[in-house]
Amino acid sequence: MKQILFVCTGNTCRSPMAAALFNRLAARELQGRGYEAVSAGLSAMDGAPASKNAMRAMDSYPDADLSHHRSRQLMHDDVKNAFLVLAMCRSHKQHILSMYPEAYQKVYTLKEYSYGAQADINDPFGGDESVYRQSAEEIARAVEKLVEKLKII
Repeated sequence: MKQILFVCTGNTCRSPMAAALFNRLAARELQGRGYEAVSAGLSAMDGAPASKNAMRAMDSYPDADLSHHRSRQLMHDDVKNAFLVLAMCRSHKQHILSMYPEAYQKVYTLKEYSYGAQADINDPFGGDESVYRQSAEEIARAVEKLVEKLKII
């Protein structure tokens, strides 16, 4: 199994949305290629559910359900076992690389890997539902591009 690890701060918004959106799309587009997404946070409180607004934002994406998600802290084995580690922003990427410099060949931001752009996925934390929906759309576009890239690997 080729694991794609999405990382954000608290693992209640962006990274779980990215993992759910990836798994939803990979089930259709990368069937039989062995890709699976998981998520973790740099400052996660283990066991916290996805935020309510993140769950609501996923309503627009059938089969991208966050109701069973529980946050978890990023661990060494997560990075070690991942095929790709995709951070939501540049500061997350730098933090991961400072902890696990040996992983430099597989750690990127989502937008960096998907578009080749030095840009972040904006954090919707604390925003209303519309902010989360905008974030989900931004993540969904980047994940679509990611899946297209993985098709040719």
